[in-house]
Amino acid sequence: MGSNNATIELPGAGVRPWDQLLRDVRELEMRFDTRIADYMKFVQPTSPRATMSGEPLKTESDRQVCIQTETELTTILGDLEAVISEMKETVQQQRGSARVLERHQNMYTDYQREFQRYKSNVQTALARSELLGGSRVPASENTSDRDRLVMERERIDQAHLDIDMVLDQAFSVRQDLGEQRTMLGGLTSKMVDVTERIPGINLLLGRIRSRKRKEKVVLAIVLAVCISILLFVWTS
Repeated sequence: MGSNNATIELPGAGVRPWDQLLRDVRELEMRFDTRIADYMKFVQPTSPRATMSGEPLKTESDRQVCIQTETELTTILGDLEAVISEMKETVQQQRGSARVLERHQNMYTDYQREFQRYKSNVQTALARSELLGGSRVPASENTSDRDRLVMERERIDQAHLDIDMVLDQAFSVRQDLGEQRTMLGGLTSKMVDVTERIPGINLLLGRIRSRKRKEKVVLAIVLAVCISILLFVWTS
C-alpha cells in the first residue's frame, strides 16, 4: 500500500496566507481519505452477519503494514489539527472565513471519531489474528459495501471542495468591494479638502455653469428667430 508523500508546510514563525492554509488542509484531508480506505481493509465489520472484509491480517507483513498505516493516520490527524489551529488564528485576525473554518473543524472531528472506531476494530482483529495463528477468514459481500461507502465519501469530499471554492470566491469579492469602498471614500475626502483649500473654486464652477446656461438661452433664441423667419418666408 503506497502513501501520499506530498509535503505539507506546518505552522512556523508567522501565520501563513489563508489560501495556503486552505490548500494544506484539503491536501491533508485527501491524504486521510486515501489512507483510511487502506486501513478499512483490516477492519472487522461490526454487523452481526459480516465477516472480515478485504485483506486479512494473515502474515507478519500484513500486520506491519496495518501498524504503519495506523501511524500515518495518526500523523496526518496531528498535522491537520495544527493547520486548523493556524486557520483559527487567521479567522480571529479577520483574514479568513469563519464558516469554512467551522466546516473543516467538523470534518476533523468526524475523522477522529472514524479513526478511533476503525482503530478499535483493528486492535480486535490483530488480537484475533494472533490467537488463530493468522488463519484466513473468507471475504464477504461487505467488501462491495465498503467500496460503496468509500465512493460516497469521495463524492461528499468533492462537494466540500466545491463549496470551499464558492466561499473563497465570495470572500475575495467581499474584500475587493471593501477596498473599492475605501478608495472611493478617500477620493471623496480629497475632493472636499480641495474645495475647502481653494475658496474661489466653487464660485468659479458656479460662473461656468451660469455661462453655459446663458449660452443655451442665446442659442435657443437664435434658433427661434431663424425658424420664425423661415416660416414667414415660406408662407408669404
